[in-house]
Amino acid sequence: MAIEKKQLRFYMIPERNLMEACGLDDALQQKWVADITNVMEEGPWLILRLEKIRKAIVASPEPMLWLSKQRMKLEMLYMVLANRVFQCTDENLELNDSDCALKEIRRRIMEILKDVGQRMHQEGSPVFQFDPFDLLKRLLM
Repeated sequence: MAIEKKQLRFYMIPERNLMEACGLDDALQQKWVADITNVMEEGPWLILRLEKIRKAIVASPEPMLWLSKQRMKLEMLYMVLANRVFQCTDENLELNDSDCALKEIRRRIMEILKDVGQRMHQEGSPVFQFDPFDLLKRLLM
């Protein structure tokens, strides 16, 4: 919209138009709108445009497939965990941590995170310090 209207407000000084001095003619405007639209439509597949990532996936698809499966397991377990936490919470919003199913879900999540951490270490992850919560955040976000 900002490109089509040739109006992009500066966040600190809203009355200042950041597109005013960029020399945006009609041809360039159409190209920018088309490029941005294509990128938005491409979505996550956009990452395959990056040569190094594309080559890594093509050269060694097994680790990417394995990691994708682990991530999917974690996503499903996380949803089950959220549901179980809801079931184990009383009317005072206190969680019953003694629930066996809740403990087992948490144990399985930690087991998967440990496996992923070990694999990262074995495959030479450049910066590796096993922090399960950081790893979980990175995998699920």
